[in-house]
Amino acid sequence: MELLKKPQPKQVVEYTEWLEAEPTQVEAVVVNSDVDVPQLLSTSEYFQEVQVNFPMFADGRGFSIARLLRRAGFTGTIRAVGDVTLDRVPYMQRVGFDAVELKDGEEAALVPRLLSHVNVHYQASSDGQGPIYL
Repeated sequence: MELLKKPQPKQVVEYTEWLEAEPTQVEAVVVNSDVDVPQLLSTSEYFQEVQVNFPMFADGRGFSIARLLRRAGFTGTIRAVGDVTLDRVPYMQRVGFDAVELKDGEEAALVPRLLSHVNVHYQASSDGQGPIYL
C-alpha cells in the first residue's frame, strides 16, 4: 500500500519554528490544525512534504488543509500524522493525502481492503475520481 510505504524524511521541522527562522529549503514541515493556510500556501515552495498533525479524532481540520493544498497546486507529499485511525484513511486519500502514519495499535494490513471497500462516492475529490452522478 503506497500510503504506508513512503519513507519518513530526514529533515522535519515544526512549521511555526521554521517561520520564525529565516525560511530556507527543508524536506518537510509539520503543521497543526490551526495553521494559517494562506500563509502555508504562500511558503509551500520551500518544502517537499507537509505533515498534517491530527491532535485528536474529533479534529477534522487536517482534511481541509490537505484539500486546500491540493486545490492550490501543491504536488509534494502530504502525510497524515498524529491520531490517524484506519477508518479515516480512505477519506484522507480522497482529499489529497498520499502518506499516512497510523497511530499505535492500528493494523496496517487492513488498509488495502479499506481503500477498496467503498467504490462509489457522492463528492468530488483530489484523487481524480468524480462523484457517481456525473
